Amino acid sequence: MIKKKKKPATFKTILVPTDFSPQSEKSLDYAVMTAKQFRAKILLFHVIEPFPYTTTDAFMVVDNSEAMRSIADTLIKNLSKGLRIKGVTVKTSLVVGNPTREIVLKAEQAKIDLIVMGTHGRTGVEHVLLGSVAEKVVRLSRCPVMTIR
Repeated sequence: MIKKKKKPATFKTILVPTDFSPQSEKSLDYAVMTAKQFRAKILLFHVIEPFPYTTTDAFMVVDNSEAMRSIADTLIKNLSKGLRIKGVTVKTSLVVGNPTREIVLKAEQAKIDLIVMGTHGRTGVEHVLLGSVAEKVVRLSRCPVMTIR
């Protein structure tokens, strides 16, 4: 009986969701190390959460999505330039929606091999109220997820 040799794990494309926080920057460092080791490309990804709000007295809905997209676009372009300087192949993507849902969807659509993301490390009541995007992505993703605290 001949046993088949298992192929070692390899990563071609790494999804790195970012909210531009220090935790996201730290996870990006790990993604860069992994990408260099496996000669993988990075897909830098940001989800803009839609939250139009009403002003107090007039009850007018204020849509700030264009301003949010403009700011996020500038931030993600700056991050990608830094990655290219480090010798990493990088693409960027911005979407509007629910972060957990959009991260899992992007991983499936782009045939991602690994997701590397930061976690804020919330505990107690804050964790119960806000939940954890990283925790939900770990549960729902079909590919491996590396979380960086």
